[in-house]
Amino acid sequence: MNDVPPPPRPHRVGPVEPDLLGSAIFIFSEHLRRLEAEAAAEGEEAEEPPQIETRVVLDLLAEELGTDVATTLNLYMRVTALFRLLAASPSLARLAVDPADPGGALSEDALVAAARLDLYVERRGAEGRAEFDPRAFREALASDPD
Repeated sequence: MNDVPPPPRPHRVGPVEPDLLGSAIFIFSEHLRRLEAEAAAEGEEAEEPPQIETRVVLDLLAEELGTDVATTLNLYMRVTALFRLLAASPSLARLAVDPADPGGALSEDALVAAARLDLYVERRGAEGRAEFDPRAFREALASDPD
């Protein structure tokens, strides 16, 4: 009898308000810009992205947005999962960006999708990682709201 336990099911992270997520994305983006500017000022090469310290970002989000611990963690997971998803899929990133905004801001549909779509966290050893389903995100962007 080889009873092998089933693999652990991913933990689902609940939705957040799109406006709150938009604010978290802005704060996270500004933090990344500061890290890149600091690295450039120190003469570090930009071959690798800046090292993001989770605790610093969590503290920054909580302080700037006044959110509780659970909401702050949810926002952090959604923002980092969204950045990874869009970095891994340039075609999806092009769909997600608002064509009317030259600064590359997300469209309203992309923001709502990132705020409302299921986000699953899987643990592998001591590490955990939150991911969006790329197909579900693409479908949410392609769907006609009317």
